[in-house]
Amino acid sequence: MMRALRGFWPQRVPRSLAGVALLLSACAAVHFQAPDITPTAVELIDVQLDQQRFKATLHVYNPNDRALPIKSAHCTLEIEGVEVGSGETAAPFNVPAHGETDFDMVVTTNFAKSVPDLLLRVARRGQLPDVSYRVSGSVNPDITLLPPIPFAKSGQFTLPSQ
Repeated sequence: MMRALRGFWPQRVPRSLAGVALLLSACAAVHFQAPDITPTAVELIDVQLDQQRFKATLHVYNPNDRALPIKSAHCTLEIEGVEVGSGETAAPFNVPAHGETDFDMVVTTNFAKSVPDLLLRVARRGQLPDVSYRVSGSVNPDITLLPPIPFAKSGQFTLPSQ
């Protein structure tokens, strides 16, 4: 048995270490920057008492030198720090290297749960016309061994005057 172990270590360990080193260097070479994602349009799809569904169009810019094939994406939408909805893409899409594209996402909200907290926060702010928003989530690339890429975008929009 000792002879079998002696023959095992000198031959197998260097090969295993070389394989691990190759795998780690491949992962390091496949580094992607987070895409820049901006909401561009929202369209009401369905209104029910317990939930509302919107089609949100998002614009994505890929800052990377390689095309970014996306299997899926998900996001949450916050207004004034209150989470008002979340959504997922319906179909995969591809963003060219240093390119941009639009994609649609169905966002589901429950205003019955989020409106009281949201109204309280807006009322505390006073009569300021700008409301802050934050869209955050991740895109799941269709590239082996590449984990989900997180993204976040914050901004403000102006409430219409009364």
